[in-house]
Amino acid sequence: MRHDRLFYGLLTGLFVLFLFSAGCGKKGDPIPPRIIRPAPIVDLSVVSAEEGILLTWTLPGPLQPIGSFKLLRSETVKGSEACPGCPQEYRPLRTVTVADDRLHRAEERKFSYVDGDVSVGHYYSYRLVVCNPAGVCGAESNPAGLIHTAAEGSVKDLRK
Repeated sequence: MRHDRLFYGLLTGLFVLFLFSAGCGKKGDPIPPRIIRPAPIVDLSVVSAEEGILLTWTLPGPLQPIGSFKLLRSETVKGSEACPGCPQEYRPLRTVTVADDRLHRAEERKFSYVDGDVSVGHYYSYRLVVCNPAGVCGAESNPAGLIHTAAEGSVKDLRK
C-alpha cells in the first residue's frame, strides 16, 4: 500500500511538472491582421453642368472589390471669396454604393456622379474616399474644385 501511495505521488508530481513546463517559453510576438485599404483616387475632376457639378474619377492600381464611395464637399457661398489653394473644411456629402442609380460607370474603372444640390456662383471643392465591401476605407483623393456656373452644357454631353 505504501508503494501505491509513492507511485501515485510520483505520477501526480510528474504530471504537475509537465503542465508547468509546457507553458514556459516565448512562442512569438502576436501578428496583427493585415488590413488592405483601397488605393486613393488621384484624378478626381469636376465640371460645371446644367444639372449640377459633374465629378469624374478613375480607380487606380489593380482592380479591387468596391463597396462604396464617400463624397466630401466644401462650399464657399461667395465664389469671389474662394481660395482654391487654401485648406478647406470638407464635410460628408453622402455615401454612394456601387449599386446606386446616381453613380454612373463609364468603363471598368471610370466613374462619374452629379451633385445636383449646388447653387450658381458658389465655390465647391470635393474629395472622394473609396471603401471596400467590408467598410474599410482608403485615404482621401486629390481635391478638385470650381465656381459653379452651369454654363458648360448638359451632363450627357460632358460624359462623352
